[in-house]
Amino acid sequence: MMPRQSLLLKILLPVIVFLTVWLLLRPASKNTTEKSPSRSVATLTPEELRDLGIDGDTPADTVATLVGQMKQYRRELQAIQSDNESQQAREKRLKAQQATLVSELRGDMRRQQDQMRDELLKSQRGLLDKLDRLMAKRPDDIPPGLGLTPGELPADVQPDIRWLEPLDAPPPVDEKLLRVPLKTVDKPPPKPDVKVYTLPQNATLTGSIAMTALIGRVPLNGTVSDPYPFKLLIGEDNLTANGIELPDVAGAVVSGIASGDWTLSCVRGQITSMTFVFHDGTIRTVPQGGKPGNKQQEIGWLSDNQGLPCIPGERKSNAKEYLTSQFLLAGSGAAAQAFANGESTTVVEDGSITSAVTGNNGQYVLGQAIGGGLKETADWMKQHYGQMFDAVYVPPGHKVAVHLTEALSIDYEPEGRQVKYQQASTPGGLE
Repeated sequence: MMPRQSLLLKILLPVIVFLTVWLLLRPASKNTTEKSPSRSVATLTPEELRDLGIDGDTPADTVATLVGQMKQYRRELQAIQSDNESQQAREKRLKAQQATLVSELRGDMRRQQDQMRDELLKSQRGLLDKLDRLMAKRPDDIPPGLGLTPGELPADVQPDIRWLEPLDAPPPVDEKLLRVPLKTVDKPPPKPDVKVYTLPQNATLTGSIAMTALIGRVPLNGTVSDPYPFKLLIGEDNLTANGIELPDVAGAVVSGIASGDWTLSCVRGQITSMTFVFHDGTIRTVPQGGKPGNKQQEIGWLSDNQGLPCIPGERKSNAKEYLTSQFLLAGSGAAAQAFANGESTTVVEDGSITSAVTGNNGQYVLGQAIGGGLKETADWMKQHYGQMFDAVYVPPGHKVAVHLTEALSIDYEPEGRQVKYQQASTPGGLE
């Protein structure tokens, strides 16, 4: 029995050991096979490998590439963080500058208010002192005898000296007793005007001579601002030569205003009044008064001797000089302002706009000074030169014709004004 059991033991023992080892090794190999796919690189298409930049690379190259990209991402992230920090620091600096500007502005306003208050108080003190001086210089309006009768003072304060009216004082006069009613003499009524002549409507007076130059300003936007006046002289011979016989009239003076036509280079004249002088010196101006609501009533117009209603003349304009000077001044001022603005920074925050000088202060001040000076010069030129001037000029002495559009009634005023009054000499002195 013993040999048989030992033989069985020798056979079963190796089998049991083998099974035990096999059972122990089997889970390890399974885990190994399960973990091995995780170490393998996932299968990617060529396009995906090309997009990632790892086509044809080994796993080690791929890992190195990824590590380099991560380092680049970290550097970019650090740059962004540093930029954000610089922006925050700049924002803090701008806020500090804004607070400084606000405090300076408040301080300037407070100083100006204090200065204005001091000036106002000083002016008030000056007025009060002036009033005191005037009141001190005012004489006392006290009548003789202090304005009191001797009985009005108390008994214990009766003065020892009493006021007596001087003997040579004029006695009081009652004007009501001396007033004598006087009978007013009625003045004779003025003599009525004597109708002498009538210049009919559409009458023409040729041969007139322009005493002044005809300067016609060209209308701007359909209106003539500040038109120039003119005068014409019509002699007695001219009135007679036109078929109008006015033997008692020595001559006439025509007044009116002129306007220009730039396209035709001519001057249009509108007649507003005519003054006739008689041989005895009496003058008569027609019309005596304009129509209600009109400052100047047009009674005729001018033409040249050939009948042109617009008298040819010479063009005059300052557009070249005016526009050139304005262009240079305005352009230089804008350039100086832009140069100054280039040294400042404007920040918009919470709906408010804040501007601060962030560049060279000297250049900013220089640009502001030049821009302000050029702006003042441009304003001065606008005020003194007014505006662009276009006009047509006709020299004096030009012969023109007068065309009447209204009938003129020439009446003789017996008591009217005269150019010269003959004063009778009266003898004087002792004989």
